[in-house]
Amino acid sequence: MDHYPGQLDPMKRLYLCARALLGLAALAFFVAPALAVADDFRLFTETVRGAEQGVMTNYVLITEGQRFVFVPPPKWSVRPEAENKTIHLLPEDLRAGISFKITLEQNTAQPELKSQELRQEILERYPNAAITNEFKCYTSGAAGIVFDVRRLVEQKTLVSSRIAFVAFGGGRVEFELTANAERIADYHFVFGALLSSFRIVPAATKSAISGQAGGLK
Repeated sequence: MDHYPGQLDPMKRLYLCARALLGLAALAFFVAPALAVADDFRLFTETVRGAEQGVMTNYVLITEGQRFVFVPPPKWSVRPEAENKTIHLLPEDLRAGISFKITLEQNTAQPELKSQELRQEILERYPNAAITNEFKCYTSGAAGIVFDVRRLVEQKTLVSSRIAFVAFGGGRVEFELTANAERIADYHFVFGALLSSFRIVPAATKSAISGQAGGLK
C-alpha cells in the first residue's frame, strides 16, 4: 500500500477517532457478572457512562495476568472459548465472523512481529491461500501488522480473511475477520473499530477480580 506525506493510513485515522471518543468516558462504571469463568480465563462486561455518548459496554477478558478490554460491534454476540484462549464475535445474520486469540510466550518480553514469519504461518494454516495485501494496524496503545488473505473453501466458495497480529509483553493477540469475498469489505469498518477499542493492561490480583466479577462456572 502506498503512503504519501501528510496522510494517515485508514487504520490509524480510525484508531485516532475511536480513541478520542473513548477519552470522553467517565471513570465510574458498573461491573456485570462474568460471562465465562476458568482458572486462567475470565470474561465479563463493565458499563461505562460517558459525558456525551451515553452508556457504553466494554467487555473485559482477564487471562494470564493481563486485562484485555474491547468493544464488540453493535448487536454482535460474544462467545468465549476458554480452552483455546479465544473469543468469537458473530453478527445476527452469521454472514461473517471475527475471532481473536491470545498466544503466550515463554518470557515476559514483547515478541517482535516479523512479516515473513507471519506470512509463512498464515500459508501453513491455509496452504492454498493468497496474501493480497499487508499494512499496519493500530489498537488503543499498540501497532500491529494486518494481512488480507483469499482462499477457496471446498473448491467452490471464495472466502476472504483480514488477519491482524498485535504484540504485548509476554505474548501476542491474533485477530481474524472472515467472510465471503464479495462481502468482506462490508465488515472492514467494524473490524477496524474493534481493533481501535482494544486495550491491554496488567490485570488486578485474583482476589480483587473475584470480588468484582463472580460468575458462572
